[in-house]
Amino acid sequence: MKTSQLIVSTFFIALGVFLLRQEKDFQYKFATISLPIKEYYLQLTNSIKESRDKYLRQAESIEELKKENILLRKYIYQQKMHIVQLEQLTQFNEKKFNNYDNILRVQTISYKKLNDFSQVYLTKANEVGEDKIYGLIQKNVAAGIAIKEKNTLKGILLSNPICQFSTFIGKDKTPGIAKGIDAEYIEVNFIPKWSKINVGDKVLTSGMDNIFLPNIPVGEVTNIITKSTYKTAIVKTYADVLHPNFFYLVKEVLQESDSNSSQIKLENNSTKEKK
Repeated sequence: MKTSQLIVSTFFIALGVFLLRQEKDFQYKFATISLPIKEYYLQLTNSIKESRDKYLRQAESIEELKKENILLRKYIYQQKMHIVQLEQLTQFNEKKFNNYDNILRVQTISYKKLNDFSQVYLTKANEVGEDKIYGLIQKNVAAGIAIKEKNTLKGILLSNPICQFSTFIGKDKTPGIAKGIDAEYIEVNFIPKWSKINVGDKVLTSGMDNIFLPNIPVGEVTNIITKSTYKTAIVKTYADVLHPNFFYLVKEVLQESDSNSSQIKLENNSTKEKK
């Protein structure tokens, strides 16, 4: 009995040792096969994670760059606007206007209507009254008129038929009333029929209507039409009404004595500067 039990125990021990060895071999073989797979899987997941993180970082960087780009574009546009304004300011060096107290320098805010380039809104409406028509001067030449309505200052340029003011034509200073046609031409009506005017005659403001200073250049006669009771002159204007950036607004036309005294003052100032 004891012998048989010993044999059975020995058998099971041997079987356990055998199975243990077989399990170790199996585990070794399994590990040998599975480790490369696990390593590849680990590399793949790490690569995917790195790619995802890289993509997210790139997306964040792109978003940040977009924001920076927008800011830079705004900055560039602002700088361009400043440069344009400075260029325009350097063009407006008419000292004789800057020295007059009755001349107001104004700037265009916007067009009155998007489809109408002949009317604009101007700055400094609070510095003028509503009971008067004001002349607008652009780079030493007549450019239109201004009217204050409901606390807004409206500029009506030469290209608008509403723009009307008195003029002199030629050396004989033949009178007439200017009226807008388009961006390049105006017509001067009610010229006395017997007047001798010619193509090429210079047209100047008369100052007789208390709108403009006298002798501000307007344009040059290109055609003359004789009507039943008067003549009409077609005039090519000097002003660039399609680029209405800055103007000098004539608040009040000086009387001749005031004009002479102002001119003497300017001459005296220029003489002092030379000294």
